[in-house]
Amino acid sequence: MSNKNILDSNDITKLFFKFAIPSIFGMLIVSFQVMIDGMFIGQVVGPIGLAAVNLSMPIINFLLSIGLMICVGGGVITSIYYGNKKINKAKELSTITLVLLFLVLESLSLVVLFNLDFFINILGANEEVFPYVKSYMIPMMLGAFFYTSPIFTETFVKIAEKPHFVFISGLTCLSFNVILDYLFIVKFNFGIAGGASATLIACAIGFFALLPNLHFKFPRKNIKYYFNDIKNIFYNGSSEMLSVISSTIATYLFNLVLMKEIGILGVSALTIVFYINQLLNISLYGLSQALQPLVAYNLGAKNFDRIKKVLKISFITGGSIGLIAYFGSLLWGNFLISIFSKGNQELISLAKTALFYISFAYLLSFINIISTSFLTSIEKPFESIVVSMGRSLIFIVIPLFILPKIIGSIGIWISIPVAELACLLVSFYLMKKSIYSLEKKLVKSF
Repeated sequence: MSNKNILDSNDITKLFFKFAIPSIFGMLIVSFQVMIDGMFIGQVVGPIGLAAVNLSMPIINFLLSIGLMICVGGGVITSIYYGNKKINKAKELSTITLVLLFLVLESLSLVVLFNLDFFINILGANEEVFPYVKSYMIPMMLGAFFYTSPIFTETFVKIAEKPHFVFISGLTCLSFNVILDYLFIVKFNFGIAGGASATLIACAIGFFALLPNLHFKFPRKNIKYYFNDIKNIFYNGSSEMLSVISSTIATYLFNLVLMKEIGILGVSALTIVFYINQLLNISLYGLSQALQPLVAYNLGAKNFDRIKKVLKISFITGGSIGLIAYFGSLLWGNFLISIFSKGNQELISLAKTALFYISFAYLLSFINIISTSFLTSIEKPFESIVVSMGRSLIFIVIPLFILPKIIGSIGIWISIPVAELACLLVSFYLMKKSIYSLEKKLVKSF
């Protein structure tokens, strides 16, 4: 890395899109990867396979949330060190973050594996779907680190001033995943376990493809010297973790309600809609990942005007993506649903209804997602936690359990846009307060 960091570029708009465009496309490719998994599973295994994937998600996403916490927290601290021109310390933190990611994820996945039947029963699987959930979970737990590892490489390759490599990594993962899904699920008839294995191998290839492009340095001092940094990694990344955990709990509650009100077909319909939702959400997360190093670096450099400009561009871009996703769901939703449904007309009809109501959230979610990442980037993890848990869990629980009793199964789907709207009021207040506080802090430092 040269002494002149590209994050010092005068044209912040051009710099933002230099980070955002490959990040969004890279994340979209990851989303297509997940959708292709669902397409193969839905067409070959059927609705029970889709239900098994969704029932497995709470455990898988819990581990993903831990990985996200470590990667985002480590990325924020590393970016701040680069902004302060502490280059060696930044490289050491990159190494520490990767080691933490491996040790923590592998330890937790072993706990799940040794108690797998217990966890599957907690997830709400009945006798019919239990063996499918187990077949999917075993390889996913064995490869938990590799499933999460692209988050690390794609976060730190942007910090290493190579944002375009995110697209390359995503394209690599997608290509191998399509080939392996076809071989494992269709040709070799490995079923749902084949889908999980294909995902893990593709993620591992994407991880190793980017690894040589990152900047590492072996820590020079005793681990106790870095204890405060490690604490801050977990602290600053905690909001991202709790956001995913909240979504995980919400998914678990949705599954319980759907199994009770509709059955396996309801869980399958929600799984299809969640695959489609990924196109929007993962684009917004890609946008947020572009925002984070820019904001954190300028926080370290004490440049408030550039921070405000990055935030403004992020909201305009995020709103545009939300509008495209909403109208896209109206125009092409039926086609996307048919890809996963294996001609099951009852499933198609149910998924269409779910998508129609849930898609209203697309017009609001960009504000809450960007707010969460921005608050993390300026070291306001508590405020970020409040927003992320609000949209993902707190504001969902009440309508999820009340609305179905009043208006039937439609209330299940409406609970998601209702939650985004309620959270919007909270995120607006916290953002306004945090920006005012940040301006006072940075202006006083001069």
